[in-house]
Amino acid sequence: MQIHEAQFPSCLQGKVLFLCHRNADPDAIGSAFALQQAFGGAIGVVEGMGRAGERLAQAIGARPLIDPNPDDYDTVVLVDTASPAQLSRLPQRFGLVDHHQEAGLLDGAEFYIHRTLDSTAEIVWSILQKTGREIGQKMALGLMVGIISDTGRFKHAGPQAFLAAGEILDRTGIEYEEALEVLSRMPSDRSQRIAVLKAASRARIEWVGDWIVATTEVNAFEGSAAMALVDLGADVAFAAGRHGKACRISGRARRAAALAGVDLSEIMGTVARAFGGSGGGHMGAAALEVMGGSRELLIQCKKAALERLGGSPTEPSCTSRQPSSAPRSPEADLRTDM
Repeated sequence: MQIHEAQFPSCLQGKVLFLCHRNADPDAIGSAFALQQAFGGAIGVVEGMGRAGERLAQAIGARPLIDPNPDDYDTVVLVDTASPAQLSRLPQRFGLVDHHQEAGLLDGAEFYIHRTLDSTAEIVWSILQKTGREIGQKMALGLMVGIISDTGRFKHAGPQAFLAAGEILDRTGIEYEEALEVLSRMPSDRSQRIAVLKAASRARIEWVGDWIVATTEVNAFEGSAAMALVDLGADVAFAAGRHGKACRISGRARRAAALAGVDLSEIMGTVARAFGGSGGGHMGAAALEVMGGSRELLIQCKKAALERLGGSPTEPSCTSRQPSSAPRSPEADLRTDM
């Protein structure tokens, strides 16, 4: 059941848990923390937080429970969660506050507030405003960092994100520099940098016209790897990693590719369902999780992206492989087996 922001408090009965997705990021942590501070209850995360989420949690004093049992709570609200793949298991009864395009959890939610905005923090800010809750500076800082993080420091922000950020700064007294400092002081992780470098060295590219699509495989940090390939020049990038018996793929796309027809949320959802998994996200950033291997999944993701950009991966102009007798261009094949 879809509810309005003002109805949110009445849906919280008994013992409440605000549950964040696996590897919770700043948008999830900041949003859950603000809701918990405003309405009571506990914060939980599936498996753990991502490094950026950990950094924010330290800055605002959030203390999420790791892998809490949803059955121990009367009301469970999933925060910033788009699909069952982001959870270890789906609670039997739950509410939802989320901003992703993927709407796979809406039908099963007892109540939900879902807006396709740039961040869940914008929705939470609206809930706090329309329910008249007092907003402390730590709550405001968490929401501000969530917006900054999910919009790529406003590179991908829409009008609502700018409006919410302006209101937070104007009404709570926090400084923009304070929020940036939380992100900029994040320690550089050697294993993440190594994973990104390996992702680049293993990348395979195909193209149609001027559009370049890259794929790669890594052991971890799929999102960072895909983003790095886009930063290096790909218009669309997919990075796959194995996690036990499951394969996770993260996709990233330039704004120009999204405007040209690449909707990664739709691509990831379609490919994942075809293989019995789940996926979704945003037009320019999405992910999927499927039980099985990565090779065929990457092929299907790449094929879908190329088709939406006006070509087919079977066309000569789209393939990174050339006959062995032909001279190789520097960009023909960026793969290095390691």
